[in-house]
Amino acid sequence: MSQKERILSWILLVLCAAPILAAVVGVQFLPDQIPVHYNDVGEIERWGSKYEELILGVAFSLSGWILWLVSRFSGVFADTETERVQAQANAHIVRIAGIAVQLFLTVLEVVMLIGAAREAATAALVSSVPLYKIIGIGCGLLFLVLGNIMPKAKPNPIMCVRLPWLEGHPEAWRKSQRAGGIAFAAAGAICLVLSLLLQGFVLFWVIMICALGAAAVSCIVSLRFSRE
Repeated sequence: MSQKERILSWILLVLCAAPILAAVVGVQFLPDQIPVHYNDVGEIERWGSKYEELILGVAFSLSGWILWLVSRFSGVFADTETERVQAQANAHIVRIAGIAVQLFLTVLEVVMLIGAAREAATAALVSSVPLYKIIGIGCGLLFLVLGNIMPKAKPNPIMCVRLPWLEGHPEAWRKSQRAGGIAFAAAGAICLVLSLLLQGFVLFWVIMICALGAAAVSCIVSLRFSRE
């Protein structure tokens, strides 16, 4: 592993711990009861123990540790030099994606802690944080990152546009990743713009439509490339 990849690996590993550390520190400043569930219009539906924030912190950190493990051991089963080179390239992509995901989840955890503290202090009835807008912006940025790194992916069994009809077709794989990258970049731009313009639960559907639309385009285009 090169020096650059070691640095990226350590950055990802540190960011893996960031959400749970933020939760552990944050609960020290929260009252015993905080809002823990909201409906689709942001109204508080349930109050619960502040320690429920730790569950979310663990879940956010766990996602990062999974990505770190994938990047760390991606070349374990590589038998040839070509496979090892491909594994190293894919490990780099996983690290970049993992760093982006963990930055987003850490920010989300901190925002939710701040919102919970404000709402508990004022006995609020609705969320004080535009959570859907923040999630929409974050997902839009993640889609842009994904769109940028997908064309760099090498054939592998776990990520990017990985479909049965691309096996044994390296050129179709390359074209599919490029097309998928464009689709997700476009989805990210649309998601980002609409998240800035809209608010509320409608942004959940914006995120879902953008993600599923980009995935569908990627699949359809890859099938066409495999038949060329």
